[in-house]
Amino acid sequence: MCATTSGTPVFNFCKTVTDQLVNIQQCNPINQPTPSGEIVYYQNLTDLVVKGSSTVINTSTFSVMTVVYAQGGLSTNLILEPGRSFTLFFENLTGITVQAAAGPSPEAACTGTLLLDLHYCVECSF
Repeated sequence: MCATTSGTPVFNFCKTVTDQLVNIQQCNPINQPTPSGEIVYYQNLTDLVVKGSSTVINTSTFSVMTVVYAQGGLSTNLILEPGRSFTLFFENLTGITVQAAAGPSPEAACTGTLLLDLHYCVECSF
C-alpha cells in the first residue's frame, strides 16, 4: 500500500505525497426483523475522512427500509420501497443505519444488500 516510487506514475488523491489512498469494497447482507429499530451497518470510529459511494438494494417483498446516512454533522434519510435500489455518493461518511417497517402485508424479515465503495487517505511512514 505505502511504497516508494517505482518509476510508474501513480495518481494520488491524497493531499500530500506521504499519504496513500486506501480503497475498500464491501458487500453486506441486510436481514432484520420487520418491524425493527435502527440497526448500524457502518460506523466510522476513526478521524479519517471517508469518501465514496453506497448502493442499497431492498430485496424484500413487502418491507420498506429507511436508510440513514450520517455525513459529518448532517443526516440523509432515504425511504426505499420493496424491489428498489438507491446509490448515494458521499464526502465524509460517519455512519449508515437501516430501519425496517412492515409494508401492506407483514413478512418475517426485511432483506437486501448494502454495497460500499470507500476511499480514505492514510499517512505512510517509510
